[in-house]
Amino acid sequence: MSNTHKPKIINIMPHGPAYNYSPDKKPDVWWEKSDGSWLGFWTREWPDLLGEAVLKQTDQYDWEVWQPDYRADKIYSKVLATGVTHRLFPTRDKAYRAGVGTRKGIFSEMIIEQLRKSQNRPMILMLNGTYGIHIPLYNEIIKIFGFTKKFPILFLGHGMFKAPISEMLELHRPLTYIDLIVEYFRLKSHLRHVDVIFEQAESALNEVKRMYRGRIEKFTMGCDFDYWMPVSSTELKRSLRTELDIPQEKTVLFASGNLIPRKQFDKLIEVFKSIQKRDDFFLIIAGHGEDAYTKVLMSLITPLIKQKKAFLHPYVRGDRLRNLYWASDLYVSVATDEGGPVTVMEAMACGLPVLSTPVGETSERMKKHCVGKFVPVRDYDEWAAAIESLLNHGLPKPLDIQTARKVYHRENVAKQFIRIYEDLIPL
Repeated sequence: MSNTHKPKIINIMPHGPAYNYSPDKKPDVWWEKSDGSWLGFWTREWPDLLGEAVLKQTDQYDWEVWQPDYRADKIYSKVLATGVTHRLFPTRDKAYRAGVGTRKGIFSEMIIEQLRKSQNRPMILMLNGTYGIHIPLYNEIIKIFGFTKKFPILFLGHGMFKAPISEMLELHRPLTYIDLIVEYFRLKSHLRHVDVIFEQAESALNEVKRMYRGRIEKFTMGCDFDYWMPVSSTELKRSLRTELDIPQEKTVLFASGNLIPRKQFDKLIEVFKSIQKRDDFFLIIAGHGEDAYTKVLMSLITPLIKQKKAFLHPYVRGDRLRNLYWASDLYVSVATDEGGPVTVMEAMACGLPVLSTPVGETSERMKKHCVGKFVPVRDYDEWAAAIESLLNHGLPKPLDIQTARKVYHRENVAKQFIRIYEDLIPL
């Protein structure tokens, strides 16, 4: 197929590059501006990874990731070795009406302009989000292109969609109920123009069904099971622990992700401090986040570090992250809400059992197969009791790797998306 006639898959992201997580570190791809400042992006964003997996399966599509960026003064583009094109667009905050008041949200006129220029060629627009279509940019896109659209619009939710009507059942201030009513009707109107909604967790799919009568697809973000795999030998595991200065005889518990409050790493550390009289565990937390919260975590974990019972590891990917999985005995995921998460999928691919709060797609799958161990979202005494029980009596069963691979291997995830693209734009 000629390159000029390939359908284009355009992925729009709801946020800019996470500069605040690594303020002094250049991204994987970056440009220097005329004033000496810089901007760029990290190639690990989910739309880039999905695009790589899709393009490995087929050459029938062009794949682009469009990311708003407050630092951009023009469109910056880079074609990656994977074939994915990643673009950064000039962005500003825009005030929009939310019920009785107004709020600010991310917006890019140039993304709108480029969509207008692209709409006369075969294309599919994928709007990526976590909590639903709640940002001015997506609202404006649907208002402009929804009624007379020439291309399918997909919403790729990452697992935590919540319908305003569900939120109305919770306790709020009086004006918040008005906001939720307005949001309900706005969202319901906009979703009429969406062709497919994807969500990971069954809980999120149930929320979508309260608002939407169109096509719904369950998906998982997945990971590469040809890379994330169990440690090859006991000798390698021991050498990695020696390299990390972890005592060989201890049970190693590992947690990773963005260092943000909803991941509850602070609560996890406090739970381990409550059982610090024990000398049979070692806690690893790896990730990055905003400086203030990272400092809070470091302050909390320091007593355990001094006792050689824990460390807070800098953010890593690739082999260095895989080594942390391989050095560990149990993966821990205790967030208040999740879509997947991918970190648990990686742990499953590495053959690790998982201790988890009952949130996200992975917890639903573990329950289905009667594996893993679960703790309540906010009952921290129960966390401590569960961890002590595991240390005393042994670890839970991991999810069978072949079962996990069938669902979470990114190649299989890509094939699911290709099937849907072919339904929407027959080649």
